[in-house]
Amino acid sequence: MTAAVAAGSLIVSLLAASPAAAARPLGGGDPALQPCVDLAVETGIREWVCTGEGLFQSKDAKGKKSEMFTAVAPIAVESELTPSKLSSTAKGGDSYDTWCEYGTVCSRDISDYVSETKGNAAYGNQNGVIGSYDAIVRTALNGRQAQWRVTLIWDSGPTLKFANPDMLCFEKRSPFNGICGTHDVTTASSITLSSSSYRWTSNTIYGNRLVNSNPYYAQFATRFTPTGYPAYTASRLTTRTFTCYGTLNDRCVF
Repeated sequence: MTAAVAAGSLIVSLLAASPAAAARPLGGGDPALQPCVDLAVETGIREWVCTGEGLFQSKDAKGKKSEMFTAVAPIAVESELTPSKLSSTAKGGDSYDTWCEYGTVCSRDISDYVSETKGNAAYGNQNGVIGSYDAIVRTALNGRQAQWRVTLIWDSGPTLKFANPDMLCFEKRSPFNGICGTHDVTTASSITLSSSSYRWTSNTIYGNRLVNSNPYYAQFATRFTPTGYPAYTASRLTTRTFTCYGTLNDRCVF
């Protein structure tokens, strides 16, 4: 992955073509990502993922591998819900299906030690949108350790198979950020989501003990394959930054 890719995040809920049909632009779907989708289709990109931060291509218009990120601003269509407005739903007892559904990457702090980040991802090819899904990372701080839980939600399009999902930990320090751990999200070979099994949540993922007094953040990274299409590289979803102060006796906080 390039540094530009690491700045990316996942995104969106929108209408999409079935694998048997030609992919198409958003049209009447989520308007927030329409500028990103328009750019991808107009330039004929063979494999792309649109997020609220922009356009990530894994294959260019000639079909060559080209991991490149282009910032594209979404259209604002929804305000972020605050923690005081968290609601329980039939889908898992949380608001993951209703909070932050259009065109942005959202974070909300549940407490000084717990934060959630959500992004919505739309993907497609030179013909337009193929499908979409959501990704949510819940970060819980336990002393000097970050603990994560990842939820994936199928939104539209063909069945999706996610492979090699990881949580990547980064330490903000000068002159370059350091890596504080790469952690498997699941021990399974892959995760499959579809209209009949649309939601998956990981077990708790335990990060390393964080020694230095610095800010830290994490990214969710994965590859996914829609049925009938090639494998895609997802844009990374970046969590809220948290800070570990003082020594190992001091807690990390958001």
